[in-house]
Amino acid sequence: MGHNINEYKLIAENFKASKATKEGREIFFERNIIVTEEELLLRQKLNHEQQMAYNVIIDRISSNRPGAFFVDGPGGTGKTFLYRALLATVRSKGFIALATATSGVAASILPGGRTAHSRFKISIDIDENFSCNISKQSSLACLIRDAKLIVWDEVSTAKKKMIETFDLLLKDLLNTNVLFGGKVVVFGGDFRQTLPVVRNGKREDFIHESLLYSDIWPRLEKLQLSENMRAKTDPAFCESLMRIGNGKEPLTSENKIEIPKSLLSLILLNGNL
Repeated sequence: MGHNINEYKLIAENFKASKATKEGREIFFERNIIVTEEELLLRQKLNHEQQMAYNVIIDRISSNRPGAFFVDGPGGTGKTFLYRALLATVRSKGFIALATATSGVAASILPGGRTAHSRFKISIDIDENFSCNISKQSSLACLIRDAKLIVWDEVSTAKKKMIETFDLLLKDLLNTNVLFGGKVVVFGGDFRQTLPVVRNGKREDFIHESLLYSDIWPRLEKLQLSENMRAKTDPAFCESLMRIGNGKEPLTSENKIEIPKSLLSLILLNGNL
């Protein structure tokens, strides 16, 4: 106990990858992400709301103007579809587009996706370490500076300190006080779902730790997606889901939500209901 594996000379010195080598591989990977024909065709399949959001973001990138956006939409409204269309468009032009998400699962469905913690070296314990471990002279810093677009999905589950730290990082790397260093940054999420986790916290603690209570929130341009593409054939379910998410569904005397009988399915187990 208490020993380091390197003490036993099990790995040859020339086999160990340096930090610079790892960063070099990351940059090579980002610059060589293959954009498939299928990904390029996504922009032709956007619905009206997605197309409006797409146009606003691409216009900001094309004109080299800053842009900090939040794509708001319940599950099924096509946020990921929009991100993929944006990433494909930017990458197809030979530019860098960084795809990140708060969780590994969400990051895995974005082409070239990484967790925000991994990509921007944000401390896991953000309450103890309010910084990003990236040197301004590093290859990773160059990669971030070169990025034309940064996507961060599921930001609604991240603590506000993470986004505030990310803002400070970009300002430092770009030597400017402009929000997010003047980069085009697209956040997305759904505050109707899971909020940031606070150890031993109460409902109000979860809310106050979210991006909604950061000074950054009112400075983000909001882009709304409301058409549920996943449940288009069941409008009653979509409406019920939105009422619950927006806090408009009537509560019972026990302060609970009663699921409408029309949405329930009866299941027989061993002949019993």
